[in-house]
Amino acid sequence: MDMIVVLLGLVLLLVLTLKKVPVVYAALVSVIFVALFSGMPVVDTVVGEYMTGFAGFVQSSFLMLLLGTILSKVMDITGAARSIASFIIGRVGMKFAIPAIVIAGGLLTYGGVSSFVSCFALYPITLAVFKEANMPRYLMPATIGAGIFTWVTMLPGNPQVQNIIPSSYLPTDAMAAPVVGIVCGIFTLVLILLYLMWEVKKAQKNHYVFEADENTNKVLEQADQLAKEGKLPNVILAVLPIVCVAVVLNILKQDISVALLSGILLCMILCYKNVHGVLQLLSESVAGAAQVTVNASAIVAIGSVIKAAPGFNQIVDGILSFSTAGYNPLIIFGIATTLLCGLNASGMGGLATTLSVLAEPFMAMGVDPAILHRVGVIASVGLDSLPHSGGIVAVLQICGVSYKDGYKHLFVVTVVITLMALALSILMGNILYPIAA
Repeated sequence: MDMIVVLLGLVLLLVLTLKKVPVVYAALVSVIFVALFSGMPVVDTVVGEYMTGFAGFVQSSFLMLLLGTILSKVMDITGAARSIASFIIGRVGMKFAIPAIVIAGGLLTYGGVSSFVSCFALYPITLAVFKEANMPRYLMPATIGAGIFTWVTMLPGNPQVQNIIPSSYLPTDAMAAPVVGIVCGIFTLVLILLYLMWEVKKAQKNHYVFEADENTNKVLEQADQLAKEGKLPNVILAVLPIVCVAVVLNILKQDISVALLSGILLCMILCYKNVHGVLQLLSESVAGAAQVTVNASAIVAIGSVIKAAPGFNQIVDGILSFSTAGYNPLIIFGIATTLLCGLNASGMGGLATTLSVLAEPFMAMGVDPAILHRVGVIASVGLDSLPHSGGIVAVLQICGVSYKDGYKHLFVVTVVITLMALALSILMGNILYPIAA
């Protein structure tokens, strides 16, 4: 029963968010439900585990989200985002604008830029592209999410944490099982692009067009005016702040906050003629970052309650018990990692948990550690995109799109298609890396 309560709590969260209940309230209701029916003291759970998880996310993420918001707004008001968007559409055409954004997001992520930062960097560019191509705004979160959460994470050599964690438990490196990673990454990318371009065609057929709120329109009109006056920065200058963030973060090995601040200052210096209303920009950034942080914290903190619930350990024990039942190890490993990532709302947490328990016994069975590494990484990018994922909340909030309008498309590109890639990786793994006798 406890196990069912945990699962029902997550279902309740999904239903409430899709009904447009504010995220904070939906999270609290879900937490109270899990605590009440798991026999946990409700008040102690809310002020204890839940608020601890909430405060932990605020402490670790607010400064990054604030600086990310400022970078995004500076890219907007200076016309840098519009310049990049115009360049993209001018080179690939409106028909291939979405593929260009998805691939650009992947390149940022593969370059070592964190998903949160990539989201902030991509948002103003994506907004400008969608406006210029007159595509419906509800597809923006899926387009950005597809670029930073999915196909690129599967590739060998990716410097993101999910591709590094397995090497702490396995004698492998980031290039483990390269063929499987490349094939699954390309497979995922192709399916994602086909889906998004099909949705664009369907939207156009139904006469859906780009719509924006008053504040967004104000920013876009400012960029339009800069374009009319020929004041948009050169595309090379426009891209340099994003490059700067990646260099400071990955080559100079500085803190993410330092990297973001460097990108902000460089953008303002290079495009100083277009910088106006700095105080208003800072005020709007604080408000925007606070909203994203609070909503993301409210959702992420549910994971702390789930982990404390009796049903969580039951689910974990049930999943891991199958490892000794004689089933195919790669299938068990893939399913276990996927489910634990979903419960933890974290690809990193679920992957680390599974590896800590299954790595040694599966290698002892003769399973090649390289394929365990790659299947684990691919499995970690599926159910970690459920509604209680901090990344999902953030991308929806940043794009200004509700769960009801945007999550369906996010679910398809970040969950459904990535689970298909997981099945492919398991199939390839059993063929290319047969279990040693």
